[in-house]
Amino acid sequence: MKNFIPIVNHSLKYNPSIDGLRGIAISLVLIFHIWPEYFSFGYVGVDIFFVLSGYLITQIIYTKLETKSFSLKEFYRNRIRRIFPSLIIVLTSAMILGYLFMFPSELEQLGKHIKSSAFFYENFRLMGEVGYWDESAVLKPLLHFWSLAIEEQFYIFWPLILIILYKIRINIVYTLFILFIILFLISIITEIDKFYHTFSRAWELSLGGLIFIISYRYQKLFEVFNRYKILIYLGFFISILFSYDNTSFDTFKTFIVVLFSGLLVLSLSHEKSKTIFSNTILVFIGLISFPLYLWHYIFISYVHIFGIELNVIVGLSLVFISILVSYLTYRYIEIYARAKSSYIFAFSLFIIVLVIGILGNYVSKKDGLPNRTHLESNEEFNKQFIRTPAKDDFGIILTEKILGYKPTNDYIKSTSDDMTKKYILVIGDSHAHTSYPGFAQELKKYKYETILLANSSCPTYLGGAMGKNINDLNQCKKKIDTTYELINSNLDIQKVILTTRMGYMYDIGFGVVDDGGKPWNYHYEGFFKNPNNYNQKQNFFEVVEKTFSYFHDNKKIKFYYLMENPELGFSPKNCMIRPFNLFPNNCSLTLESYLNRAGEYRDFIYNLSKKYKNISILDPKDMYCDDKYCYAIRDNKMLYADDDHHSLDGSLEQAKYFMKSIIDDK
Repeated sequence: MKNFIPIVNHSLKYNPSIDGLRGIAISLVLIFHIWPEYFSFGYVGVDIFFVLSGYLITQIIYTKLETKSFSLKEFYRNRIRRIFPSLIIVLTSAMILGYLFMFPSELEQLGKHIKSSAFFYENFRLMGEVGYWDESAVLKPLLHFWSLAIEEQFYIFWPLILIILYKIRINIVYTLFILFIILFLISIITEIDKFYHTFSRAWELSLGGLIFIISYRYQKLFEVFNRYKILIYLGFFISILFSYDNTSFDTFKTFIVVLFSGLLVLSLSHEKSKTIFSNTILVFIGLISFPLYLWHYIFISYVHIFGIELNVIVGLSLVFISILVSYLTYRYIEIYARAKSSYIFAFSLFIIVLVIGILGNYVSKKDGLPNRTHLESNEEFNKQFIRTPAKDDFGIILTEKILGYKPTNDYIKSTSDDMTKKYILVIGDSHAHTSYPGFAQELKKYKYETILLANSSCPTYLGGAMGKNINDLNQCKKKIDTTYELINSNLDIQKVILTTRMGYMYDIGFGVVDDGGKPWNYHYEGFFKNPNNYNQKQNFFEVVEKTFSYFHDNKKIKFYYLMENPELGFSPKNCMIRPFNLFPNNCSLTLESYLNRAGEYRDFIYNLSKKYKNISILDPKDMYCDDKYCYAIRDNKMLYADDDHHSLDGSLEQAKYFMKSIIDDK
């Protein structure tokens, strides 16, 4: 094996079982990213990496402190030699692929992520952009760099902490244990992002450091742990399975994984005999784990971006390509770079990464380089993927005048702040937000002003507050109450249009972009009070009917229920022609698949409308569908901004489609 994949000279005694554990960690991450529906627990591989990183870095630093040979300058040089060569190749490749094949809006975003990845703050950028399990996460090729950013931030401060502790000569085991407890408590009790924030993850790395110090100071403990290693092995694998079917970060489950990972590393720390972790294949995967971590998600993300269906064959091909390219990177780049002891060489790598970060910033500032000569003409379609701002001054001023306070609703807009005019109010969730621009433009022609008061993932049905947790739900309640307070105010609201996503009745997504079949985990209040007797669909039916009943009895306001437009189940960007026209151009779904998804919802709404005859139903099906297919593009207009929300043109076309029904209906 050494001829096939040489092992670099380590300053520390080599332990193949540690590389084997690395192999398990990266394998978990790899299969999770390719097949999340089957290997939903695989994301914990990153937590195993954090423990290993903390252990190994502390080992490097502390053993050299003990021999009076530690040098910060040498430490950072070695970190650069270890990390930067693969980093340079991967970031450069991601940029080249983006330059060749991405649309300007995609390349603009990629440029921002190249900058934050090169400068190691990708985790902080993602905190303001996307959740790890969100549907759009897979469209970000550098999403996985969040963990590398945390590790690099750790590498900056951890040596300084260990140097100080070593010099003041206090008991380092107790001190690191206290530090671990403090960091763990910070991650629990502070209001910071639980997944991406450095202080939400530092305790995992610090536990790895503590494990090394314990193994170094109390080597006899190894015999105890070795005696019970089978139990530790079982505990380790069972702890991983605890995270099956997770759709959000769970600190408790992560703690169990991290704890058993630490115990496992402790049991392997002085192991001289072969273990299941020193298996040749696992060691091979472990040796290439760093480039494999960097490369694999790039390939997976571009497959999704190009609209290629990720079936079994494509998935296995991704595994093969990722391993092959990672082996070549390790064998011919990483090995070479780690053999170089020159500080000038390390400084050169540092400058190259700096230049890549600056280049990424340039690309983002130049709007994704829209004037690339090889780009097909998609300019008009590209404009449709731009979301309008969530709020405007008229909306905020008007609602504050009426309510006497500033609402917390996510979307607040108005075409006027004049309280004497007549208004049409658009309410609902993010679908109301993307429907509003078209209605606002068209209703102006008929002397109506338009207000938007809507919420993200919080549909404004009476009694219909939802959330991923009880705090989310309570915030949603307040936003819904504000909406109905506005409806019951003295403002001349003549008509109300309510539109939301229908998927709330199922709590599962639709299609490849939406990770169909995977729960959203947005629930009504009954779920938190009595989950055993909870029925999401029944709750949805009840709150919609309650809302219909309310507006049926409200003789002052005419109520329109705008049914959801067909969910595509794929990104409408797939409809556009990518450079070189190498990738599939899917721009429709069958009418049958739409009706299979939405049939129960449609039947329910129409049956409800027969009971509440004062309610008007606005059905957009025929605007999007013929007798066979539903389309993302009609009459050369892109109607979608993503897999289910309207584009600007789609919003306008919808408003025109329904305007006669709304205006002529007295």
